[in-house]
Amino acid sequence: MAKNAARKGNAQSSSKSNTGKASQNKAKELQKPAVPDNKREVLYQVKTKRDSDVLLAYITFNYRAMHPGVTTRLIFFGILIALPAIIAQQIWLKALCLIIGALLILLGFFRQYISLALTKKNDEAYKKGTVFTYDFTMNDARFYSDDELTSYAGKYKDIISFFYDDNYYYLGIRNRDFFILPKKCFTIGDPAEFEDFIYKRSKKTCKWLPDKFSDRMKLRRASRTLKAESESKK
Repeated sequence: MAKNAARKGNAQSSSKSNTGKASQNKAKELQKPAVPDNKREVLYQVKTKRDSDVLLAYITFNYRAMHPGVTTRLIFFGILIALPAIIAQQIWLKALCLIIGALLILLGFFRQYISLALTKKNDEAYKKGTVFTYDFTMNDARFYSDDELTSYAGKYKDIISFFYDDNYYYLGIRNRDFFILPKKCFTIGDPAEFEDFIYKRSKKTCKWLPDKFSDRMKLRRASRTLKAESESKK
């Protein structure tokens, strides 16, 4: 019985040891990719900090790409709720409609700035002024936080999303990491040619996210036209 207990203890100890070694090996793989840094030719490099502009760009991107139309709906419903105040007889009802309607309209216009203020309070990288470095070679991409490797795309097929606007590139890779690349922060390579480089390596088309309201309306009209043409051909 004592021998069985000893064997069980040894087996558990061996299992924990193997689990610990596996996690250590995984960490080593991330920290030491196949090709050493000094033997890689960096074709494009971005050095940036998670400052207010980058945080706001990320928040605005989420609203435009992941939740399109929410701002318009908030403003629309705010106006609808406020309109009954014109015909309402009771003072309290007038005030209630105006207050709720005004809050929804303000939320529609300024919700990204509310999110920015909350993010700045909780984001450690913003508080510490962490420097992020993104290196792109002919065959892979590596992403560093204060010179420590934090993410690695061993091949450009790992890129699953790629967007751009007037000032930023937005890049998502297969392990769900997402990166904001300010065009003004390219220290190596021409940012104007970066889109073509990523397309050639990954075959991922860079999608345009217009900043201006007039450009967004043009894009929507163009997409409606294309949709109508494709339906008419069927």
